[in-house]
Amino acid sequence: MSGLILREDQRDDYDPQHAVPTNKGRYYSDPACDPDDPNRLLISVTNAIDQHMIEALAPAAARDTAIWLMDNLPAAMRAAADPDDLEAFIKEAKGQYRLQWDKKADLGSRVHAIAEAINLGAPYIHDEEAEPFVDSYREFLTDFHVDMRPGRDIVAAECTVINRTIGYAGTSDIWAKLRFGRPTSPIVPKFRPRAVAADLIPTPDGLWLIDIKTSLTKAASSVYDDYVMQLAALRHAEVALVCPPECRYGDTAGHDSSHEFEVPEFAGTAILNLRTNGYGFIPLPADATAFEAFRGLLPLAHYVHGLELRGYKPIQPPTNTARRDAA
Repeated sequence: MSGLILREDQRDDYDPQHAVPTNKGRYYSDPACDPDDPNRLLISVTNAIDQHMIEALAPAAARDTAIWLMDNLPAAMRAAADPDDLEAFIKEAKGQYRLQWDKKADLGSRVHAIAEAINLGAPYIHDEEAEPFVDSYREFLTDFHVDMRPGRDIVAAECTVINRTIGYAGTSDIWAKLRFGRPTSPIVPKFRPRAVAADLIPTPDGLWLIDIKTSLTKAASSVYDDYVMQLAALRHAEVALVCPPECRYGDTAGHDSSHEFEVPEFAGTAILNLRTNGYGFIPLPADATAFEAFRGLLPLAHYVHGLELRGYKPIQPPTNTARRDAA
């Protein structure tokens, strides 16, 4: 894609397999493609959805900036007395929302990494800040009777999925076999909505696609419309990758079809909101309609990412041109 620049120096230890940072956000490198194939880079599910969520970014940034300002109010008052100090303070304040978002993203990535280790029965380094979320994850596994023994209920963890027909990729947090013993489940009483009827939610037994969300501030009942589209995109991916290390991060020479398998049918999809004081497991209707909505975002994202407007600047009016030519 024109204007798309890889930023390998911005790789993070917690980046998903096959994910690559670019100047237009996260993309995935399809290991089945030749390195020079222009179709090798596939936009990430969340990167495409960001085009839908762009209006929500400004209020969220304003909120985090305001919180930082209140925490640093004495410094703001001192800076207001000197123009140079004020300019420096404003410059610092303008970057605080991004620092806060990066910290939250880093914490979420660490929680995901530990959850993956638990799913795979692998050791992990104790993380004091992440541990309350990990405790909530263990609570979920216990409450839902998830058998953690190898080959039992956890089918996949942090699995890269690709839809080559449409051109996108993403990472599924958990594929787990869940047993509810009933076709529908009631809502937790304290989370029952007041504005709409609290109908029973479909909970069929079988394989569930689950996406983990962490937050220090949002309620365990929090859901957003982009969650539905994200789950639908992951659900409707075509293939999943189980690559060895040599082709896990963009290298293609060692990749073959044995590293891929078809994404299975899922009985249901859900968000698992992990909080420091518990969790919320929320089934969501990531159906064909939700997938169609996600598909509608892809042309917009590709168009925006392909725009190059730096060369477009104000032009001289014809009167100036005529005077120059006359001279």
